[in-house]
Amino acid sequence: MVDLRKGPRGLPSIAHAREVRAHRGPTWTMQAGLVAGGAVIAGFVAHLVVSARDLSSTRDALLAKERAVAATVGAEWFPLRDRVEAEIASAAQPYPGDHIEPEARAGQFRTQPGVYLRLRLADAAGGHDIGQIAAGAKRDAFVACFLHEPNERVKHGDFSGGAIAEQPWNLGQVYAATRILTEDWVRAVKDADEAMRLRVFSEQYDKAIRDEIPLAIEIVKRAQFFLLVIDEDVADANGAADGGPMTEEALQLLAHPARVTLLDLRSNKELLRIRRSGGALVVPAGERQVTDPETLSAMQRQANNCALAGLVDDALSRSSAAAER
Repeated sequence: MVDLRKGPRGLPSIAHAREVRAHRGPTWTMQAGLVAGGAVIAGFVAHLVVSARDLSSTRDALLAKERAVAATVGAEWFPLRDRVEAEIASAAQPYPGDHIEPEARAGQFRTQPGVYLRLRLADAAGGHDIGQIAAGAKRDAFVACFLHEPNERVKHGDFSGGAIAEQPWNLGQVYAATRILTEDWVRAVKDADEAMRLRVFSEQYDKAIRDEIPLAIEIVKRAQFFLLVIDEDVADANGAADGGPMTEEALQLLAHPARVTLLDLRSNKELLRIRRSGGALVVPAGERQVTDPETLSAMQRQANNCALAGLVDDALSRSSAAAER
């Protein structure tokens, strides 16, 4: 006798679930999913830990190398920098009057290696970052006419840029060459939180060691004097600035008071302090006269600067003659 009630065992819903599982194949259990997810998270955390450790190790190694350079090159550059900046601050004070030491009259500094900076009185007295100001400063015809390397081309009217000799070094050169020794650079390395950014600092360090630090060492070792020119603003220069902020280039177009000081870097003695106002009239001559405004301005600046050098020369000559009487 056949039992007509015989069919799928259990409830129909359970039977349906069995069929669905048979079609889908085996599935993960919740426990297996949690284990897999935990493994992924653990791997990610491990990667972060390893990356952070590698980043920290690279940063520490870079800072250790920087400290080694600071302990050697910085040990000589920092005192020189401090003396130079102190001289700038002193020269920016109310002018106390001319002063010429016998060493300046002898003129030996004219053929020695040195460092030069020219800036406005407003910048020297305003508490500005001297390193930033020096970075934008340039040598000019005052140097070419005042220091005897010799620069006869400039004295005879050749005001081209090539007539200005390599010496003295611009102060901005040594600031740039020692940038890896600054607190700002060290702080930026410490704050670097990405491998790519830290790699940039490593490249900066390598370039400094290869190209810049040797120059800084040469300057620190060889420089005998610091020559400083501080230009005082005059109202007429506002027009030369074309309505913009006052600049060195605008001032040098006009006759204006300028303070010239000379510091002996070996003895830390101020050898020269003179305040003069130099100006010259540039008259283009020849069949092909210069008409380009920029060229004419450059010629006027350099002629004025050379005139200033002549006035300082004259003061030194008069002082020498007086000392010999």
